[in-house]
Amino acid sequence: MEEPAWKKLKLSLERPYKDDNGEPIPVLEDITPEGKHKFEPRKDLTADIGERLVRIFVERGHDFFDKRNDQKRGAPEPSSQDADAGEDPSTTKETSEVVQPMTPEELFRMRMELIPQLHIAYGEMCQARDLLTLLLSSATPSQQGPLNTENPSTSLTATIVTKPPPIQSVQAFNAQLVVGGKDRALRDAAELFRTAANGMEKSRTRSEKYFLDALKIRRGNWGLIPAPLPPGSSIGKGADKTSKDFLVSFSLEESPLVFRRRAIGRIPTNALPTDNLEFPLRQHTRLQVSITFTDPDGQTHHATNTFRNSEGPTIDLALRAAQAEVVEQEIFSILIREAGNLPTASARVSERLIVIEAAQATELSFELRGNEGSIANTRKPWSDMRPDILASAHPPPSSS
Repeated sequence: MEEPAWKKLKLSLERPYKDDNGEPIPVLEDITPEGKHKFEPRKDLTADIGERLVRIFVERGHDFFDKRNDQKRGAPEPSSQDADAGEDPSTTKETSEVVQPMTPEELFRMRMELIPQLHIAYGEMCQARDLLTLLLSSATPSQQGPLNTENPSTSLTATIVTKPPPIQSVQAFNAQLVVGGKDRALRDAAELFRTAANGMEKSRTRSEKYFLDALKIRRGNWGLIPAPLPPGSSIGKGADKTSKDFLVSFSLEESPLVFRRRAIGRIPTNALPTDNLEFPLRQHTRLQVSITFTDPDGQTHHATNTFRNSEGPTIDLALRAAQAEVVEQEIFSILIREAGNLPTASARVSERLIVIEAAQATELSFELRGNEGSIANTRKPWSDMRPDILASAHPPPSSS
């Protein structure tokens, strides 16, 4: 599979300093409210060097470059010596005995003077130690006996010591370590860029799916309303109150406010590609209607409707299933409100169940049940119940 063009793009780690036309890119400092760009003024190197030279002559004197090193370190000036000569000798003696602490600048200069000399002394001592070690290790006891007896020497001989060449295998191994370290750094950088590119690609895919789902919902004539601002957003005067997300409203137009608030769907922004919609206030309940009839022989017949889970892989089917639940909940609330006003029937009302005595030995019940998928109806169907209900309503005349 061929990679996209943006993955083949090579980016330079160096900051760009020229545009495509070869002109220097100015440094942007600010953008005015009118939209004008304020760039950093270009520096003139010649003027900068001239200002520094003038500053040297102003601060350190015109003969700064002609002074010797000891004079630059703070040698006493003739004027100060002449002034001290006119003072009392006793006062001069007292002031000379007072030890003044060294300033940090003087300590730094002393340190810079001593450290090179210490390094030189350390190198000479190491060289002498190595030389003595070499001389002592080269002479064996068996050879020293005859030499001392025959020709005793009173002076040391000089020996030139050369550094042995590096072993080829060790040198190759060191080169492999260096190359391997660079390769690992490059692999880590490539892995970092690959992870960032994959994250950007996933974010782009989610954003594209978000707006495609919004267009599908709008094409299906479902209502799109702006989502409320996220918590913590600025709501003061002059703040940007533009909503950047959508909510789906699938309630009926004349429904009460309570049910319209329940009928709200949200398009997920950070969900998996298989997720379509989210219903935060969905209760997953369906309205089940059943009839219980007792015939003259004392047998009880029960019939109920069946409902199936209409959830589907598409957005339209999911919205239709959620809308059916909200509509049935609204119907149940109306039945609860009207159950106490029935003139010819008695009713028993609870939170999720309404039982109405519609006729003699006939009960009609409405129940909100959890939507647990398809519910199998093993009882008598509606078509078989109709003759029994009609027979109970119009009993045959008794034979005399």
